Order: sequence, then structure tokens, then C-alpha cells
Amino acid sequence: MCATRWQLVRAVRFGLRDFTNPVYVQTRHMARRGSPMIYKAVYDEEGNTLDTSRLGQMKETAHKSEQLARVSNLRRKHDDFNSEDENFAKEIQRKPDFAEEKKSKKAKQSLKKLQEFTNKEFEEQDEEHELLEQTQQQRGFHIPRYTKINGWDKRNKHLKELGKALSHNRPDSDCFVLEGTRLINDALASGLKPSTFIFSRVKLLKDVPTQDIDGSCEFYHVPYNNIKMWSDLKTPTGLMAAFNKSQIAEIIDSKDRLPLTLICDNMRTPDNLGACLRVGAAVGATKVILTNGCVSPWNRKVLRGGAGAHFKIPIEQRVSWKKMKEILPDYPQLVLCDLASENEDKEMAQISDQERLERLDELESLEREEGSAPEEENEDEKHDNMENNPEEVDTTSTHVSAEILAKYRSIPIASQPYHDFSLNPGIKEVVVVVGGETEGVSNAAYRFCHKLNGSRLHIPLRNSMNSLNVVSASSVVMFTIQQHLLKKS
Repeated sequence: MCATRWQLVRAVRFGLRDFTNPVYVQTRHMARRGSPMIYKAVYDEEGNTLDTSRLGQMKETAHKSEQLARVSNLRRKHDDFNSEDENFAKEIQRKPDFAEEKKSKKAKQSLKKLQEFTNKEFEEQDEEHELLEQTQQQRGFHIPRYTKINGWDKRNKHLKELGKALSHNRPDSDCFVLEGTRLINDALASGLKPSTFIFSRVKLLKDVPTQDIDGSCEFYHVPYNNIKMWSDLKTPTGLMAAFNKSQIAEIIDSKDRLPLTLICDNMRTPDNLGACLRVGAAVGATKVILTNGCVSPWNRKVLRGGAGAHFKIPIEQRVSWKKMKEILPDYPQLVLCDLASENEDKEMAQISDQERLERLDELESLEREEGSAPEEENEDEKHDNMENNPEEVDTTSTHVSAEILAKYRSIPIASQPYHDFSLNPGIKEVVVVVGGETEGVSNAAYRFCHKLNGSRLHIPLRNSMNSLNVVSASSVVMFTIQQHLLKKS
């Protein structure tokens, strides 16, 4: 037998006895370097063989590192990495047996959703690049110079300033924000000039005449996620523009105005107030007055409900009932738009004008006894300070106690259905008072009506209906008065 070099060295050192020991030879043979180690096969849930050797573990570790690097890059490039995808990334980092977890249904859905999002983002980017490379004649609309803000650029100074300016329409600010193509186009058609214009996709500018916007306006291309945070819509349109309120007084046209004023009394629902402003503008009213307690007319829901009425008719807000005479012309014909019960009609038929005047004199004497006259200035100061909280309910708008105001409401007032309305001789202007949906016309409005010897218009209802929507009622009354004013003119 031919011995190897190692066997010869071993025989010289330890002798033939140890060298021929079968146990030693077997042990040394199993521990020699490069000898194949025998392992049991390991299978996964689907019956595939898993490589559990050191080399296989190193390959699995490298595969996990590639997965983590891919997820990190996608998150850095795209801001729309939702919570499900974040949880999926955490599972990748936390679980060492990702080879099994990655084949679960949830992981597959997350990967599919992430892939769809990335494909959509890349398609939009490619589409924008194509539009930018085309000429204005080829794409069919104008693209102004704009500043692009990426979603991952959280420290961008423009992003923080835009967030503060566009998050809410603050009543004390001169800025108000419009959303959507229709409202922005209405403002531009009226002559307003935006100071800031924001869009999420270049393609959205197709429906907006950006070539007519002044060069002082700053355009920003902002991710859709940021617009979702600034907007109060569930599904934002992707277009926002900021305008200045001071421009509205300059662009409102005074032609086609009728001697008609609408007073919205304690109207707290934004949708109703916006619709009433729209009715007032459509009728051709001179202006709309909002008493203390009404919601701000620059609320975004009011702006959407007004459908451009803010740019057609002057609006005076936070007006107390004491200062109402200073705004209205002398001796107007005041009309309350409110429901009338059968008992009130019977009581009005029974009471005489002399008795009604006596009851009003008694209430005025009660006001003087309570010392309401010196309290007027204090109450006016309260109303002037309501600018800090404009949506606060106006409970002391007439500097008179609630008990006395309720007594004014109990005094019968001249009432007639809307179709029997007629203009008083020599009247130069008609004033219509409309109340809120739930509260109706306030007691302070009834007191003001008694002072000006006004009347009440109501709409007869059938089928046991108790009331109408405030917008429907004001529309019927306002257009009825419009017909009489047009006949007179």
C-alpha cells in the first residue's frame, strides 16, 4: 500500500501502533478539512428545499438586505408610503424567517400595492416630462414657471409657509383659499388675482387660464398628500389658489342692483349661508348683512355653497342690531321671513293698533328701568371684540335682557302670505330678514322689526308640513319682492 506523506510523518512520530488504530483513523477522517458534512434536508410549507448551510444563510441575508434597500429607496422617493407598507417593512427587519413570511397573503398584497403605486407615479412623471417637452401649441394649454416641492423634502421653507397659509381660512386674515377648477375660474373671471397657486399635477392646469394670471403669482407643484392635509374635502381636486379679500371691493359691479337688502340672522350652518348668499346675488340685492353669530362667510364650505356669489355682491359681517340703522337707509320696508301660527293671526286680528303701541311703550320703559341705555356702549365693545371669535353665538346683540326680547316676540306683528306682498308708498328700499335653519328669526330681529313698523311674510304649507328649508323659503320671498321692484322701476 502506498502511504501518503501525512501517514509517513505520523508513523515516524507515533509509531505503527497508533497509526493503524481504526478508531483514530475514522475520527481524523471525519474532521479533515474539505470533507463533505452530511445534513438532513429541510423543506418549507410548499415542499421546496431550503438551503440551511452557511452559504445558504449568507445568500438569505444578502437577499434580505436587497429587500430593505429597495423599500428604503422607494420610501425616500415617494411620500405615499402608507401605514400598511410601513408595517410590512418593519416585519422585514424584525423577523429572521422572512423567507416564509414573504409568501403570506398580506405581504403579497402590500408588495402589489406598492408596485402599483410606483408604476402610477412613474407614469405620471413620464407624462409630465412629455408635456414639458412639448410646445404650448402641441399640448394645447399654458404651463407657467413653477417651483416643484418633493414629498420627502420636509424641511422646505416654502412647504411650511404654504401649510400655514392654506390650512384654514382665518377670519382675521386678508387671505382666503379656493379649491377646484370652477371656483378658481369664477374668481379669475371676476377679475381677482391670486397670490399663490398650487397644483398636484401639471395636467390639471389644462382647465385653468393660467396665461391670464399676473406674473406676481407664485406657482407651486406640490405632492397630492400635502394638498390632502391642507384641504377639508374628502377627495381634494388637486388645485388650490389663495386670493386677497381687499380686491373684492374693487371688482364688484354696482349695476343691475335692486333696492333690496338681505339680512342673515344668526345663521350658523355654512351650507345654508352660502346658498343664501347665492340667492341674494341672483336676485340682484344691493348687499348682504350678517349679524353676530353667523358663521364666517369665508369658511370654505360657505365659499363652495356660494358658487361665486362672494365676487358679485358686497358682504358686511359681524353687524350688531344696534348698528343696523347706521348701515340701512332711512325708513326702509322691513320684512321678516318666518312662520306664522294660527294663534298669532287670531291675536293680531283681535288686538288694535293703539293697544299694540301701548305694549311697545311698556317694554321701552322696562328697558330704561333696567338701565339698558348706559349698557349699550359696553355691549358694542363686546361686539367689536367678537372679531377674535366671529362664530360665537350672538346672545346679547341688542343690549337688552332675554326676558324683554321674548316679550317683543309675543307682541303680534302684521303678517301676510308671500303672494299678498305689496310695496308701501314712498319706500326706497326693502330689507328682508332670514333666520337660521333651527333657531329661526331671533327675538332681537322682532324687536328691530317693531321699531321700524315692519311686517312678516310666510309661505302657506300643505300636507301637514311644519317648515321649509331656509334657502327655499328665502328664494320664494326674495324673488317675489324682486318682481314687485321690477314692476315699480
